Formats: sequence, structure tokens, C-alpha cells
Amino acid sequence: MKTAILSDIHGNATALEAVLKDVDSCAVNMVLSLGDNIGYGPEPEKVIDILRSRKIPSVTGNHELGVTRPDFLPLFNPIARKSIEMTIDMLSENCIHHIENFPNAIVKDDLRFVHGFPPESPTKYLFELSDNEIENSLSVMVERYCFIGHTHDLEILILENDRLTRHPLEKGIFPLNPKNKYLINSGSVGQPRDGNSQAKYVIWDSITHELTVKYITYNIFDTVKKIYNAGLPDQHALRLL
Repeated sequence: MKTAILSDIHGNATALEAVLKDVDSCAVNMVLSLGDNIGYGPEPEKVIDILRSRKIPSVTGNHELGVTRPDFLPLFNPIARKSIEMTIDMLSENCIHHIENFPNAIVKDDLRFVHGFPPESPTKYLFELSDNEIENSLSVMVERYCFIGHTHDLEILILENDRLTRHPLEKGIFPLNPKNKYLINSGSVGQPRDGNSQAKYVIWDSITHELTVKYITYNIFDTVKKIYNAGLPDQHALRLL
């Protein structure tokens, strides 16, 4: 079974459409979003509409919490908070109600999906944790594979014989040992922060135990123009260039 995992779309509908076009060519069985579908980008409602129309489930990200829970807004830096406040104005009441129903985590067979960190934190960043804390979390996790987003950086953490190792991920196919446990950061569709503006997503094949990392080219300038036209902070456009 092939599962396409998208993360941190951030209101970038142009990137999402390009990614889904590629997904459709890969014979996947399921598509799932790791949250932060909104925020930063100019078309949050369109992104949610696309996910809903294709019946793509999503977990809650911290930007979804910013929209649905006002008590979370003070936790964001000023630029991100301004973006979320503008995003709220862009979303219909129906869309916000839909977002409120996102779960903190989704579990499918031996796979766990969460935005920040297992078992179900939408807000905890990987870089906030020591290797020992990560080891402890993975050791008690029932599932062997956990997919996360949040940092926008592709990375894989492997727990093998009680030893944790960390490796950056790049475009390509990576065979994984099903005897180990894995924490896989799936990068970002709409706001990558690795110096490469292509949209990133991953595909997991549970039959071959292969992880495929995909880089997708799209019309970045279309999104940049829409960010400026929406009056969103310039920083969100500049990160794409």
C-alpha cells in the first residue's frame, strides 16, 4: 500500500495542485496531510476545499490551532500572528468549523501521523527535544513509523537497537528496515525552508518498505504575486524566492 504524506501546505494552493498532479501519477492508495494547511499563504480556503473535495484527511497543525483557538495566538511570533489573523478573515465559518474537527493524530496500521511530535502534539518542535527524549518517545511508541511536519525540514530519525541516529533527506528512494523505528519529517509543500523552493512531499510503500522523497516544481511566482496582492507579510513571499 502506498501512502502520500503532505505537510505544511500553508495556503499555497498552486503548490498543492502541482503536488496532487504528481501524486495522481504514482498510483498511491491514500493521501494524508500533516496539518498547517493554512497560514502564511494567500489561498487558505482553496487549500481546505481541495483537501475536502478529494477526501484527504488531515491532523491539526499549530496554525489550525491559531485559527480555532484564540488562546494560542500569543504563542506565535508577531509576523506569524499577523498572518494567522489575516487567515481567519479569509476563511468562511463553514471552513473554520471543518478545521475544528481535525484530530491531533491519525493512526493507520503501523503508521502514526502527527504535526509536531508523537504521540499527538501539534505544537512541539523536534529541535526542542534532546536525543534522549526522542529515544524514549520512540521506544514506547506502538507504531514503527511516525510522520511529522512542523519544522519544514526533511529529515529521518532512526531508532535501531536502542540507538538514535539522524539523517537529512533529499530527493530519492530510501529502503527502510522494518525492524527499526522511524520518525520521518516530511518537509513542506507550500513553505520549504531548506533553500530549495520546490514543493516537497513523501510516499511510503508498506509493501517494499521504501520511502520516496519527491521534489515538485510549480509556478512559485504565481504564489508570490498572490501573497503580495493579499497584503500578507513580505517575508512569506521572500521565503519562496
